[in-house]
Amino acid sequence: MQRYLIVLLAMLWTNQSTQAQSVIINEMSQGSDGGKEWVELLIVDEGVDLRGWELGDNDDGVWHPIAEFSSHPNLSNIASGTILVIYNSGDVDGTITAAGGEDTTFGDKSVLLGVNNISFVTDTGPWGGTSGAFANSDGDDAPALRNASDEIIHDMAVTHPVATVSTPGTAKVKYFTGNTVAGVVEDSQWTVTSSSSATPGEANGGENSNWVDQSLPVELSSWFASSAKGQVKLTWTTDSEIENQGFIIECRQWGQTVSDRPWAEVSSFTTNPDLEGQGSTSSQTDYTYMDKNVKVGQTYSYRLSDVDYRGKITRHSELIVKVMAAEENEGLLIAVYPNPSNSEIRLIVGRLNEVQSQPLRVDILNLRGQLVRNLYSGTPETMIINMSWNGTSDDNIPVSSGTYLVNISGPHISQSKAITIIQ
Repeated sequence: MQRYLIVLLAMLWTNQSTQAQSVIINEMSQGSDGGKEWVELLIVDEGVDLRGWELGDNDDGVWHPIAEFSSHPNLSNIASGTILVIYNSGDVDGTITAAGGEDTTFGDKSVLLGVNNISFVTDTGPWGGTSGAFANSDGDDAPALRNASDEIIHDMAVTHPVATVSTPGTAKVKYFTGNTVAGVVEDSQWTVTSSSSATPGEANGGENSNWVDQSLPVELSSWFASSAKGQVKLTWTTDSEIENQGFIIECRQWGQTVSDRPWAEVSSFTTNPDLEGQGSTSSQTDYTYMDKNVKVGQTYSYRLSDVDYRGKITRHSELIVKVMAAEENEGLLIAVYPNPSNSEIRLIVGRLNEVQSQPLRVDILNLRGQLVRNLYSGTPETMIINMSWNGTSDDNIPVSSGTYLVNISGPHISQSKAITIIQ
């Protein structure tokens, strides 16, 4: 009777946690020996905040810590479909090395973190050396993940102490082949094979790859805003599109505080044929939208989103533009490279007409419109200005990784361009 109650309670817990799972364990390797272990997590929901979460082993209901995620801003809003691998940096598995080793770039939805990377994780367990965290002789000694409130989000073994999904064992890897959160409790949807055949940082093939789909639905090569004649012109170019229904443009007028600036949809592919996507294409496509419902002298933010065939919305960076009555603004060009960058970004500001004698400012802003660094302030003597930004503020403090805006402003100028810095 007692055993029956334990199993029943475990099943109830499993059902509750499965419904709430925003992250799952997608793959686990015990390497070629007991020390070369790693665990792969799959972000299921959009915008998951992993700060303060823990990876461990909930063996027989007792939590054994391995690693805790830090307060790094890149962990605060992780895109769905991102695969994140935590590995034993003290005894690195060959498959981790073959995958390119540590990778802290979140933009491509594939991240590999050694447990000794103190920027992202704290080593709280036996990793960092040649010892492993999971007993190869114990089938329910498996990884588990709990959130900042110490609530179990996913325990690979599912129903400790009666495991329905067992660990792979020495020199083996076990990976999820399904395409639903509910499927993680079914051992039949997991595959065991040699550890050398593991795929850290990648989907697991078949239905799992179709579910994860790490490719971005739309790859933007440019997203640009300018103002002239009392209107705002938005232009963007896609390098490729995957099952793209079309675009939505949102706008908000600047006020005294963020709360004074609610987003409002100004146009959508559902009503504007010019915003309809190309479906799936590998060719470049140019788009343009003119917003005439603006006021001269006012500043606006614009946000572009694309919508795929499943209805999933992907938002791109925010642009800021001040509405101008004159035509001079049309002749301004901004070029940045490399973008994104993990070191220095080069910027070129050029004018196509003879108004270079007017004063202008070149600023780096965050997405709230706050000044991060002033790069130029004065009256240019040439048609082209070359400058660079090394990812620091006016106080020479490195900024957090993320998207920022190069903002050009002057008496008849207001344009911005998104840039990404990776620290």
